[in-house]
This record gives sequence, structure tokens and C-alpha cells, in this order.
Amino acid sequence: MGQKVNPIGMRLGIIRDWDSRWYARKAIYRDWVLEDARVRRLLRERFAGDASGRGGSGRGGSGRGGPRSRNRDAGISRIEIERAPNMLKLTLHTARPGIIIGRGGRGVEDIRADIERIVKGKVHINVQEIRQAELDATLVAENVASQIERRIAFKRTVRQALQRSMKMGAKGIRVLLSGRLGGGEMSRRYGDRDGKIPLHTFRADIDYGFTEARTATGNIGVKVWIYRGDVLPEASQPETRPMRPAAPADKPRKGWRRVGAVRRVEAQPEEQPATGAETEETPSATQEATDASAGPPEQAQPSVGAESEEQKNDADAVQDQVSETPQGPQTGQG
Repeated sequence: MGQKVNPIGMRLGIIRDWDSRWYARKAIYRDWVLEDARVRRLLRERFAGDASGRGGSGRGGSGRGGPRSRNRDAGISRIEIERAPNMLKLTLHTARPGIIIGRGGRGVEDIRADIERIVKGKVHINVQEIRQAELDATLVAENVASQIERRIAFKRTVRQALQRSMKMGAKGIRVLLSGRLGGGEMSRRYGDRDGKIPLHTFRADIDYGFTEARTATGNIGVKVWIYRGDVLPEASQPETRPMRPAAPADKPRKGWRRVGAVRRVEAQPEEQPATGAETEETPSATQEATDASAGPPEQAQPSVGAESEEQKNDADAVQDQVSETPQGPQTGQG
């Protein structure tokens, strides 16, 4: 399937948008489609000497026109058209914007005047430069076709196109030529490729371009596929919310209900197993620890009644000693 359909049309609405973006009623839909075709044909003829949408003479042409003019070839790759109720917006993707703009912008004014004769309403033109022409399939096909028209060897032309595109960062490229190659009597096909071209992968960004080289022996078709990588959807980033300060450990958060059994288990301290050195304690050590915790013994303070009784006993003891003292010899009277 991927080799039988246009790679651009198969990826519309997935990784690529339409070149014409507008909505019209049934009454004017036909007129707007024809106006878009006339505008694209006018721009191709003006800047590439090319009457078909993608190069060559087109299906209705004779196919025997002269070679394209290199002096006015602006390298237009895509023409995007957007419509408003009374305005037409053109976006020209080109490799040589200076040729379209002209000196002092007079080229854009001339293009606007010519398009306003075809389209009813105002015309706004935007010129966008293509910085890497080697990664654009249409520009690569036109370059190959122009070299074939100048009678350069087609195999060398294809090989150089592959090398330039891969050097600029392409992940794959395929070029296919068909016609009377080298002026032969019988038409044949020649193709070459480098890298990979995943035509069946919808997310693969594959650009496709087609043009025709007008030679003396007939037209030679040129098709180019360029694989520029995958277009992956953007990963959604989680919303960053401000961090709230943690609640203190001793104060339970609001709304919590603890079970009584669980609370009692948490309140009990964990018992640590005793080691052998701690369990083997001597009685003396245990007694010393008890004495140390008890502190020094308190001395009893004598009461008032005990002091008076002791004084009385001392007085009786002194009286007994005086009564037992022996009396000395009595002296005579004179």
C-alpha cells in the first residue's frame, strides 16, 4: 500500500497539514478550487517556466517545451493558500526569496497585482525561506532534472544528489528516473537509494517530490523520496504543584482515626534482648548501685524533750559525785 499512494496524501491529518486551508459553501466551493489552481499555475510559470503543478508539461501539455530558465528559477517548493471572507493569504516556501521579493519589494507588488485579477479580494503574500534545500524532495528533483536537461550523465547526477542529502542529515533518500535515459531508443527505469525509506510508517516524515526533465528525445520523469525522521507526539508533562510542609510527628494529621489496639502497641517501647555481659552482674555491684541511688543516710535530729532529759541526767550524776567525796581530818579547837 505504501508504494502505490502519494506519501504526502497518506499522511494528511496525521503529521502533515493541507496546502489549501479554507471552508466554503457549496455554491462557491467550485470557484475557490479553480482559483487555487490558477494561482499555483501562475506562480509556477512566472518563476520556473513550468506550467504543471510539479514540473514538466503536465497531463494536458505536449511535453515538448523548452528547458526551464535558470535565471528566474526561484526554487518554489510549496504554495500554501489560506482564505478569509475577503482576503487570500499566500505562503511561498522558496530556496531563493530574493528572486520573488525583487529590488525594493517590487516583485511582491507585481505578483499581488496579477493575483488580484484572478481572485476577488485582497491578497497577502508571505515569503518563507528554505534553509536546507537538500532536505526538500521537490527541490532535489528539480535539481536532478535541470542537470539531465544540460546533458549531464544521469548516474552521476543521482549519486551526487544522494550524497548531498545524506550529508545534510537525511536518514534516507530514494531517486527514481524513468524515460529515454541517455537518449536511448527504448525507455527504461533507473533508481538508486541510500538509508531507509519506511513508507508504511505514518509517523515517518517522508517528503515526496516529482518533476519532469524536458529533453530533445522526450520527457524524463524524476521522483524523489526523502526520509527526515519520525514525528513523535509531545509527551505531556505532569503538573508541578507546590510542596506542602510536612505535619509535625507528635501531632497527627486531621482526619486520621487510629485503632486503640494499634495505639497501645505503638506506645509500648520495644524490648531489646539483653546480652550476656549485661545479665551476669555480681551481688556486690548490684548493692553498690542500690546504695548509690539511695544517697547518703540521713542523720536523726534530737528533739527538744530528749535534750532536757539528757541535761537532767547530767545534773544527777554530778550530785552523786559530790556526795561520795571523803571528808578530810577534823582539826582540834585551840
